[in-house]
Amino acid sequence: MKDDTTPVQKNSALLTDTDTSASTQRDQILTHFKNTPSLNTLELRALVFVSPASRTLELKYRGHNIKANKENVITPDGMLHRGIARYYLSYVPPANNQDIEVAV
Repeated sequence: MKDDTTPVQKNSALLTDTDTSASTQRDQILTHFKNTPSLNTLELRALVFVSPASRTLELKYRGHNIKANKENVITPDGMLHRGIARYYLSYVPPANNQDIEVAV
């Protein structure tokens, strides 16, 4: 049976998925990176990723070239947060890359 869902529909379904497994979160973070050139820890947490550092590290282990810089962020409540990581995705490995579990 042919799958008639478009990539946009698949991305939309992925981003509204209630599955909170690490695998789904990694896929969701990659989908967000397709739409946004960079995301910081607070932005990822606002998107309901509780442990963005762990998920980005797991993506690095799977061959994704994710870089991070530290920045200072003032939140809407006026608080200054120093050393917040801003993540950039610059390389996506080929689709045939094996999905391996990494103990962190």
